[in-house]
Amino acid sequence: MKIFIWLNEEMSKKLEELGLNYAKEVLGGMRRIEIDVEEDIVNEIVKLFPNVKIDKSTTNSIELLPKSFKSEILKTIIERKIEPKKALLEVLNTLKHRRI
Repeated sequence: MKIFIWLNEEMSKKLEELGLNYAKEVLGGMRRIEIDVEEDIVNEIVKLFPNVKIDKSTTNSIELLPKSFKSEILKTIIERKIEPKKALLEVLNTLKHRRI
């Protein structure tokens, strides 16, 4: 299962300038970050965001994630200069503790 975070040109350039080359080019020049997630992480995400769509048949991805959640992951990648999966786990951990 994957999480896709689509990047606009400005964000893509910013990541490249910082040497954070996590984006993949897909669909005619559009870029995205792909984060592989295990089933336990998928379950945590569904608990936090019950409106997400789990697409196992076509894209094998988690869709309809809140923009604010994906933006927070990007912000964490840039500020902490860490890989996307670590950023995802940090953001999830922060959100879990806020909701308790």
